[in-house]
Amino acid sequence: MLAVDIIRSLNSFLDTCVLLDLEIGRDNRLWHIGAIRSKEIFELKKISDINKALAELDRFVNGASFILGHNILHHDLPVLAGLCPDLRLLRLPVVDTLYLSPLAFPQNPYHRLVKDYKLVRDSINNPVADAELAGNIFKDQWENFTLFQEKTPEILPFYRFCFEQGQDGGTTQDNNGLSYVFRALGADCPGPEEAVTIWLKLTYGSACATALQEAALRYMDDPIMRPALAYCLAWLRVAGGNSVLPPWVRHRFNEIVPILKKLRDKRGDKNCSYCRITHDPDRQLHNFFGYPGFLSLPDGRCLQKEIVIHCMQDKPLLAILPTGGGKSLCYQLPALNRYARRSVLTMVISPLQALMKDQVDNLIRKTDTNAAAAVYGMLTPPERGDVLEKVRLGDIGILYVSPEQLRNRSLKEAIKHREIGCWVFDEAHCLSNWGHDFRPDYLYAARFIKTFAAEQNMPVPPIACFTATANQDVTTEIDALPLLL
Repeated sequence: MLAVDIIRSLNSFLDTCVLLDLEIGRDNRLWHIGAIRSKEIFELKKISDINKALAELDRFVNGASFILGHNILHHDLPVLAGLCPDLRLLRLPVVDTLYLSPLAFPQNPYHRLVKDYKLVRDSINNPVADAELAGNIFKDQWENFTLFQEKTPEILPFYRFCFEQGQDGGTTQDNNGLSYVFRALGADCPGPEEAVTIWLKLTYGSACATALQEAALRYMDDPIMRPALAYCLAWLRVAGGNSVLPPWVRHRFNEIVPILKKLRDKRGDKNCSYCRITHDPDRQLHNFFGYPGFLSLPDGRCLQKEIVIHCMQDKPLLAILPTGGGKSLCYQLPALNRYARRSVLTMVISPLQALMKDQVDNLIRKTDTNAAAAVYGMLTPPERGDVLEKVRLGDIGILYVSPEQLRNRSLKEAIKHREIGCWVFDEAHCLSNWGHDFRPDYLYAARFIKTFAAEQNMPVPPIACFTATANQDVTTEIDALPLLL
């Protein structure tokens, strides 16, 4: 499509929209309304008569075909519905740029004006400016979708199918407006059988072949579940790198994480090329470290490989390896594999700052990857901020921290943006009162893991404990850690 045609079709669609944003205070108090229709601006400030203000807004919107805004399906519109459920604008299809963003910009770096679910603005909150900003984001999304249509013609029809009468299960209005966007972009709406064919074609080789078939059969006929498949497809097409799904997607579509786990984390068909490569510890060892094989003990047992297999299956464990037994690789390789599978974050609790720095430097050198980092007290504020931003964006797959750092708000805010795949306790004897290096902050870390998972409405991830020295009392106490959680 020529640039002039893209602009013409975009402007034609925007002419049918009212761009809307609200400033809402405590107790859902409406303070400020901003709306734009073509070049006409509607703005009301310091609202005292809510009913009069909403009646004026409804008249301004009258005749429009769509409401367009950012995060309005779950923020602005439910407030309006609570204040005045009879508003005509509430019956219009909604184009929410928040919902479109992970589809249009699934790859890191993401859209510069969207951070998680919020707009990135350069001024204080102003509904008119934010409505205009949402319009600018939509323009960028439209242009990207046009590129998708040219390179992969099937993708927009699939998205249209997923949002055609699709619902996210919790809004006052469904998200049919998104399907209208894809229709306006020229996408036909396939039937269920054709949608399955598109899904299997576009995801081929990116996940377990059997699981892809099962997901299609289970979810494609369910209008409530179909939107989740759209986000799964968008992410699968950039999987294996440093791109992550925004946390709001994971929280709003609870089924996405279980779907992606089945697709990428579970070994299924033995004939599947994805499964053969991704879940083979020897291939992964050579791929990341270049080693020909795992270390063997004098008795011939390959304990290192057994531990790696266990960890790659995301199972909790306590591993005791002698010094020189390759303990670090036993959690580093599964962490890198986990990061490659689903871009999830492995958190490593380590007691010594110097040890953390050495671990990160050695891992980067051995694997030629920048996916590992550490947060500790000796970092300067700019260095710390840089690491935490990389964590948030998805550039980091293994993060070393001292247990004391878990009390820091900025660290907690950064890891909130990520799905935690595993918590690793290095030098795990520090967990035990019987250990010679017992540290109370290690027990705080154990409590933090449970609390953090509950706050994220996620199950507690697997916990892996590693040490080179532990007597029976220490191992007994560490074994009880899941019970202490």
